[in-house]
This record gives sequence, structure tokens and C-alpha cells, in this order.
Amino acid sequence: MRATSGFLEDRFDRFNQEIFDDSLPRPLMHISSARSFMGQFKVESRALPFRKKKEIYHLILSNRYDLDEEVLEDVVIHEMIHYFIHYRKIKDSSSHGRRFRELMNDINRRHNRHITVSHRCSKKELESDSAKTHSIICLCTMTDGRKLICRVSQSKVFEIRRALYQWDKVAEQEWYWVYGSYFNRYRRVLTPKLFSVDEEGLEIIASGTRLEFVEVSGGSMILRPAGRISR
Repeated sequence: MRATSGFLEDRFDRFNQEIFDDSLPRPLMHISSARSFMGQFKVESRALPFRKKKEIYHLILSNRYDLDEEVLEDVVIHEMIHYFIHYRKIKDSSSHGRRFRELMNDINRRHNRHITVSHRCSKKELESDSAKTHSIICLCTMTDGRKLICRVSQSKVFEIRRALYQWDKVAEQEWYWVYGSYFNRYRRVLTPKLFSVDEEGLEIIASGTRLEFVEVSGGSMILRPAGRISR
């Protein structure tokens, strides 16, 4: 299932009563399409007259992935632990420090939950991400004939290209601009990492826009659609 406002509000009220003794004021609750997190607890500080401040609490769930209901519930409880620690002013060594882990393990034991410090998406969950995005893909042909890919962060294109040229096992690089949801299952990398790809992925790459690296004035390089005529 995907997160909804109704789900988040219902589970917050339920777990606040069952686990946290109704000790947490109801925060502002939001649904996001974020890919970078499943859930998030945020504190907003607002200025009041006479140099006073008021804290506004936010609880956020991402609806980007199709998760099992129990997994989504555990995400809600995870963020509520963060809320509880902040609201009770409990000192901890880090965001997921000793006190967080003590509370998490106690809740898992007493309430038969499976909360973890972080959630690693399964292949099925990654493939449920249907948001259409642009991806820069480096398709590498290896010396043994295999085709491997790298979904590259735009800010690291030139660094990764240079690094891959130094890999003896990479025989050829091809770069593409691809639009769609297929490559959401691959994270955008900041350092060279190559991953296997199936025939469907290769067909999608082939239907994308071929890119080329071109040297411009001053000796700098740009990445642009292949065959574009310079003016």
C-alpha cells in the first residue's frame, strides 16, 4: 500500500495511545513523493513576540513506494520515536544513538514490531516507484562482452567518465539521457559503480537520447545530445 493522509493520521493516533501513552501532541502531518526517505520527523521553530519561539512539529510519509502495511506502520513508529525523544528532551549520542535503539528494541519486544534504524528497499519496493524522472545513464561494454550501467548524478558526470576510462575492464562507454520510471530502481551514484541491466533496460536506454562529451573554448568539456551542431 502507499501512504495516505488518512493512514498517517489513523496510525499516529493509534500508536500514540498504544505505545506512547498519549503523550505526544498531534503534529502537522504530510504526504510527500520524496525518494530519499520513507518517513521524516521535522521541527520548525517560529518566532513569537518578546523573543519567544514556538516549535511546530511535522510528521511526513513518502508515498513513492508500495510497501506492506506492517512496514509502513513501522516507519510511522520509527518517526514517532524521534518525536518522543525530542519532545521529552532526552539526550542521545546521535540521531539513532543508544537511547533511540533502546526505545526501538523495547517497542519491538513489547508490541511485536520490526522497526529498524533504516529501511532498505526490496527489489519489489524499488520497482513500485512509478514516478517519471530524467536519468543520465552510462552504458559500459566490458572487455568480456557484458553490458553494465551506471545511473550518474549530474554533478559527477565528468569525474565518473574520467574514472571509468581508467578501468581496464571497461572497453567502451556510451552515455544516454533517459526519461521514465524504469531506472528509479537504481540509485544515482557519486562514485563509479556498475550494475547489471536486463534486456528491457537496454531497450529503454537505446530509445533514449545519445549524449556526447565535447570540448569547448577554454578547454572545458560539456555534455550534450550527440550530433548537435555548434554555432
